[in-house]
Amino acid sequence: MNRLFNCTCLTLFAALLVTDMPESVLAREPVRLTVVHVDEMCGGCVKKVNRRFDDDQKIGHVECDVDEKTVTFYPVKGQPFTARYIWVEMDEIGKTPLKLVGPEGTYESKPEK
Repeated sequence: MNRLFNCTCLTLFAALLVTDMPESVLAREPVRLTVVHVDEMCGGCVKKVNRRFDDDQKIGHVECDVDEKTVTFYPVKGQPFTARYIWVEMDEIGKTPLKLVGPEGTYESKPEK
């Protein structure tokens, strides 16, 4: 009985997580997320990052983690972006990456392409 209850709870929890995921995460194609590590991250930084990428046609969703000092980018389905694109855009808003980890590789300086 307890085991059945645990499985049911996990299934319901998973269903709740999936319904709250961005469209790009729910797509059948693999998610190509890019994580950017920055020097500082505060509430103002989060607003600045969100404001910059809210209307971006390639970015489906952005998650900022103040404690980890990271920004995670999820692409719009069928609209991939390059590591260089993210690096340049972050640099322009004053959040120059210390490290960028994405599908193309790991970078500690601006990618060439």
